[in-house]
Amino acid sequence: MRTPGSMTLMLALAFAVLPTGRALAQDSTQTQHAIDEGRKVFHGRGGCFACHGGKLQGGPIAPALTGPKWLHVDGSLNEILNRIRTGMAGTVMIANPGGIGDDESFYVANYIWAVSQGKAKP
Repeated sequence: MRTPGSMTLMLALAFAVLPTGRALAQDSTQTQHAIDEGRKVFHGRGGCFACHGGKLQGGPIAPALTGPKWLHVDGSLNEILNRIRTGMAGTVMIANPGGIGDDESFYVANYIWAVSQGKAKP
């Protein structure tokens, strides 16, 4: 039987974040689950879309989250996750926007990374 804690552990084990920024999934179903959950948080509770746009295209107060070149980070999954969890001093980017937790920030990072790499649609 899976409990919320065991699901978190299973996802943590299923995704190894490599220094290159690639998410190594043991199961593509789990990868798709993380992307889908991240999409929900990005466009919902996290409120990320309000600044970064519905298609991650950026806007007047926040950069685009697409393509290989990034404004403040190197575009790796690790850096994206770190930015979500710590925010960006001197900008409107706050840590854990919308009050999202570690699991949700992990999902959002996977979603953003997948879109930026052309592996998922916004």
